[in-house]
Amino acid sequence: MTEQEKKENEIFPFIEGERIDLVAQNSKWANLYCKWQNDPEVRRYARTSFPQTLEDVKKWFEPSPERGVRNFLFFTIYHKIDKHPIGTIAFVNINWLDRNTLVYARIGIPEYWGKGLVGEATKLLINYGFTELNLHKINARVFNPNSRSLRAAEKLGFKQVAVLKEQLYVDGKFVDEHWFSLFKKDWMVKNKKISS
Repeated sequence: MTEQEKKENEIFPFIEGERIDLVAQNSKWANLYCKWQNDPEVRRYARTSFPQTLEDVKKWFEPSPERGVRNFLFFTIYHKIDKHPIGTIAFVNINWLDRNTLVYARIGIPEYWGKGLVGEATKLLINYGFTELNLHKINARVFNPNSRSLRAAEKLGFKQVAVLKEQLYVDGKFVDEHWFSLFKKDWMVKNKKISS
């Protein structure tokens, strides 16, 4: 491996997992993010409705004074064994005052779907959200055809709090959107952590 290849593959895990790490999004992977944003199979469940250019994606990494307090926190899901990025996971719509957020995840490479990697990444992010960010509640939204994500939300301890009938237009029809919530106190009990 050349020095350039080593440098391109150098990562700095922010949160370490068993099979994956969560690392800060990096502009060197802008091409991958752009591909995932536009891939018809990947974007179907991610609800990316409009095309994005590479220039659009590169703007994610530009400093912006009007951003102020961040209301999002994105990570790249990095596969430790295969040594490459496979998706993204984030807290979006973070409300720092009320201490709640919405979790978002996407595996950009279909070969990694159904292997429990989103579940592992989400567990890592939940732990970070409750123990380091002191969030009170984490929400998730899943729509009907995405049965894997519906099962995953329940396995992770999320409780369904609402169903919005015919909320989203997917594959030519309106489908229900399921809203889930996970409270810090419930997560602490389930994971035998001492609440502060």
